[in-house]
Amino acid sequence: MEYNIYCDESCHLSSNKSDYMLIGALYCPKIKVQKINEYINHLKENYNLSRKIELKWNKVDKKTEKLYLDIINYFFNNDDLKFRVIVIDKKKLNHEKYNQTENDFYHKAYYNMLKYIINPGNSYNIYPDIKDTNSYYYHQIMLKYLRIKISDTNKKTIKKIQPIRSYESSILQINDILIGALSYYYRHLEGNPVKLNIINEIQKLYKNDFDTTSYCSNTKFNIFIWKSRDDID
Repeated sequence: MEYNIYCDESCHLSSNKSDYMLIGALYCPKIKVQKINEYINHLKENYNLSRKIELKWNKVDKKTEKLYLDIINYFFNNDDLKFRVIVIDKKKLNHEKYNQTENDFYHKAYYNMLKYIINPGNSYNIYPDIKDTNSYYYHQIMLKYLRIKISDTNKKTIKKIQPIRSYESSILQINDILIGALSYYYRHLEGNPVKLNIINEIQKLYKNDFDTTSYCSNTKFNIFIWKSRDDID
């Protein structure tokens, strides 16, 4: 089967003022993408919003709270949509010790996030959110790295990595909401009651602890809490 994977990240640079970086993927069968996008557009219209309105975590407010809660419930009730995120405590990173650059580690983290999603019996189109003008170049380097790691010598498993802008995909917008909510949680922010309501709704539906790595069998909403070699040793 062919799948589309929509990727996003939060606070992944050392310059970002956060102790945690998150890289996540929301994925589904390619044949379901149009139906999902249509439903999200239908939800927007139900709340008198234009289909062109981009849903983002940083746009959450009291007026749109119910819409965002509906989207969270739609995700958890839709068996075709699955989510996985890697959570990294940046205070534990030591690139010099392990002879790697920040970009090297970023590729490794991306691989660790994706490796339990990708099955060599299927094929995948990966769509990361565009961050800057260098996005395409760096993601092609990542494409080579991932193909080496999974021995995709015939280039049939990972068909492409194509950066897109989040307004182009409703599914990528859902990912932004989930990543944003988790990032807010791990940073222990408490100033916005509407955002806390949405986080609480995700916790209720997830039924597990955000601070613990999910079992691999939990493919619906999977959290991987990264540990350094020092922690493991």
